[in-house]
Amino acid sequence: MTARTAFAVSASSAAGIPGLPEIAASLPLSLAPSDGAPQIAAVDGSSGWAVRAQKALGARALAVVVGSPAAHDGDTHLDAVTAGRVVIAWEFAANPGTLAAAEAAAAWRDRAVLVDCTLTVPDSARLEGALLDSLTAARRIVGEFGPLATVFSGPSGRHLAGRLDNGAPLSLGIVVSGAVPASLRVRLLTTDGGITVVVPSAATAAPAEARVVGPDGELLLPTLWETSRRASWRRAIAIAGGDSISADAAELHHTASLAPPPAASVATV
Repeated sequence: MTARTAFAVSASSAAGIPGLPEIAASLPLSLAPSDGAPQIAAVDGSSGWAVRAQKALGARALAVVVGSPAAHDGDTHLDAVTAGRVVIAWEFAANPGTLAAAEAAAAWRDRAVLVDCTLTVPDSARLEGALLDSLTAARRIVGEFGPLATVFSGPSGRHLAGRLDNGAPLSLGIVVSGAVPASLRVRLLTTDGGITVVVPSAATAAPAEARVVGPDGELLLPTLWETSRRASWRRAIAIAGGDSISADAAELHHTASLAPPPAASVATV
């Protein structure tokens, strides 16, 4: 039987890391809370998260899990070694279903004629974090696109527009509503079909769904039934064990450059 490594875990956040006890209990190896120096540290993603991550790694943590950042700490530079130990636990972009959809969408990207991305969140206070999450998920699924422009911004959400590298239009919306569960939907359409991805909130037990439609009909792709939180912690364990490195911080640096700056309510016709 292969021996399993035990890691001590700590969480540094005024609000706590959502679901941390449940995540730790569900993982296929031993994680234990620690009041001392942990091997894996969790920090919240509010402004200053990069400094908190640096402090945790400076205190000999082997990996850091950052809850969905609500801001890009552009003034704080993480060196390559530090950045390689930071896992960003996006609520939607880190879902294994997003990664499975990205592999399937690779063959469709050059033929895309329209991409529509809609993220529903229950609270307007989460808009900036939701924007970075949806931008990250969209890039992972549909590929590269240029900076986006604001079409609408207000308490009810945001609507951005841009273009893929092949010139196809991209529409990205964030809707604030408590009428339906939080979820992300990404649609990539071609002249003869496309792919639709629906990623549920990490607070649910529902799996992500990726459906491909073509001349032969519709196909539901296999996806791993796992929340983004658990998937992110599995990655952190692999990093702490020396089996992997992360490119999340570098990805966030690029993704944040695509978002227009926060602004007062605006509507453009």
